[in-house]
Amino acid sequence: MAFTVQKISDDNKTAVTFNGNTFDSIVFTNTHASSAVTIDLYATSLLNSQTGHVTSTAVYAAETEAASTSSVTLTVDNGSGSASVASNDLLLNEKVYKSDGTLFGTCTTVTSTTVLVFSGGLNNSITDNDILYTGTRFHFLNNVKIPNGTSLKLSPDEITHDNNNYVMYVKSDSGTGDIDIITRY
Repeated sequence: MAFTVQKISDDNKTAVTFNGNTFDSIVFTNTHASSAVTIDLYATSLLNSQTGHVTSTAVYAAETEAASTSSVTLTVDNGSGSASVASNDLLLNEKVYKSDGTLFGTCTTVTSTTVLVFSGGLNNSITDNDILYTGTRFHFLNNVKIPNGTSLKLSPDEITHDNNNYVMYVKSDSGTGDIDIITRY
């Protein structure tokens, strides 16, 4: 039996890695010395002709940027000139779309609530006041506490998903992560 391991070391969302679409089990172990750790486990839709799921971030482009293959820094706001709700959890490493599913690009840096970076450029132009959308999140686990010194084992029938159309993320409430993930194949 083969397996892969991941260590979650902060409270940012982390993509769960898989070798293909099949596995025997996945185990989330709380490694904190004395406290419970709460996790969220969800799949985010990668927009394509089969899924088509996008959700508004309530973050607006505060300028117009042309399509480009070079890195693009985009100023954003809340639609009325104030700071937006842009955050790592909301946008970092997410594909960003227009409401109709047109791909703008992948956000690679959230500098602040007012600046996003697309280091791979933009596939399509962004216009001032375009609302930015990301793939819809579908939760497998939401605010699930794992007591210290214990593990949570999930079988494929509980979390199997299509890796071509969704990315699975885990997010810990612990600033030091304190979660080990073991996926058995």
